[in-house]
Amino acid sequence: MKTKLSLVLIFTMLAVCLCAINNISSMNPTGNYISVALSGYVRYPGTYKVLPVDRLSDVIAQAMLDPGAELESDEEEMTYVVKVTNPIPLLRSDSKMMFPNFEAFQSLRNVLLTRNGVEKSYDLLAYLRTGDIEQNPILRDSDQVHVPLKENIVFVNGSVGFPGEIEYLPGDTIRRVLELALGPVPGGMLSALRISKFDPETKSYQHSTVNLETDPSFWDMELQPNDRIMVPFDNNFRKKIAVTVSGEFMLGGEYVITDSTSLWELIQLAGGVSDRADLENAVVLNKPYNQEPDREFERIRSRSMAELTPLEYSYLRIKLRQAKGKYSVDIAKIVATEGRAGDIKLQDGDQIYIPPKMDVIWVSGQVKYPGLITYVEGKDWKYYIEQAGGYTNNRNIFGTRILRGDSGNWLKPSKKLVMRPGDTVFVPDKQDRDLWTDFRDVLSVTASAITIILGIQNLIY
Repeated sequence: MKTKLSLVLIFTMLAVCLCAINNISSMNPTGNYISVALSGYVRYPGTYKVLPVDRLSDVIAQAMLDPGAELESDEEEMTYVVKVTNPIPLLRSDSKMMFPNFEAFQSLRNVLLTRNGVEKSYDLLAYLRTGDIEQNPILRDSDQVHVPLKENIVFVNGSVGFPGEIEYLPGDTIRRVLELALGPVPGGMLSALRISKFDPETKSYQHSTVNLETDPSFWDMELQPNDRIMVPFDNNFRKKIAVTVSGEFMLGGEYVITDSTSLWELIQLAGGVSDRADLENAVVLNKPYNQEPDREFERIRSRSMAELTPLEYSYLRIKLRQAKGKYSVDIAKIVATEGRAGDIKLQDGDQIYIPPKMDVIWVSGQVKYPGLITYVEGKDWKYYIEQAGGYTNNRNIFGTRILRGDSGNWLKPSKKLVMRPGDTVFVPDKQDRDLWTDFRDVLSVTASAITIILGIQNLIY
């Protein structure tokens, strides 16, 4: 008995399902698709097959597909052919065609939908920008959609989410167009909103600045075609003075400071320096200044050596040796006096680097064993050359130079010169010369001298 009852219930449910399917089929004879006619300013107008769940924006998006674009697969191509059942013949051509800028001039704020003989306008831009779903209705079979051209525009520029032109509709207010521009971005100042009202008779603008924060009545000010709104940016928004410390600090990293913070105060913020800190060779550099282009340096560097004057060549050498933006500051003195002498105020973008102490002298060039030599206080430059094995046969007798580790300056060695940890002793090599080249140069100079002498004699006699 129970088995018979179960079978009856099953057959009853199947009958109900079949009736529902028949009803759906009678409402939607094409099965999975409904037909929607699309006209107006779109790339590919025609009659489209869309799903019963598709909305107004979906059919317009399909009509904006480039008909000349290659489809990625056969399945896509079949789907495309099914959906577009009655395209306009001219636009169905397979040839590549030049299309106007539809996105710039089509009216998305006044899309017309005709259903059962009743026409209604929808603001599709409000859906796309603010998510107003009521402006993007679900389509029904036999709907007719028309996308007209824009008639008027207003402009919203400055610090907003979507700066640029916005289609104007009668009754638009400052509030409405700012909503469609997604409002101000962080740092945008509604307290200094700039309004430029367009006068169609004189074709000129009348400007004014309003404060939307203190006078909310301006939110509802109605705009006219071609009016302009500009939301300025607050340059002090999130403005900070940040400096970076690295190397032999106890607490390295980026520090946000005030405009009166000194170098000694920053050293204290960073927990002081370690026992291994080489304060004599510490560097304080302003990164923004360092990265500014040096047009004179670039001009000189682009020229050949033969074109450079002695002064330009000297300038080029010094610029290559010394870091641009480096402060003239003695950190060792600042630390020793706890900021009472030599302290400086820091700027945004400053970088302070204290290297680890390396009690070595670097000997390079024409010595037998170039490399690092342990620093010994009181020893002169000759001592370090001896420790490097002495000169090679190819060294330049008068060319030895001392490079200061802290400044990059080149110094001639002397008895009074005190060596410091981090300095470099550089011994250049001899320049190879050709005997014929030397003879030719001497001959050329001699000939020039003879010519000058003869010229003088001719003038005298």
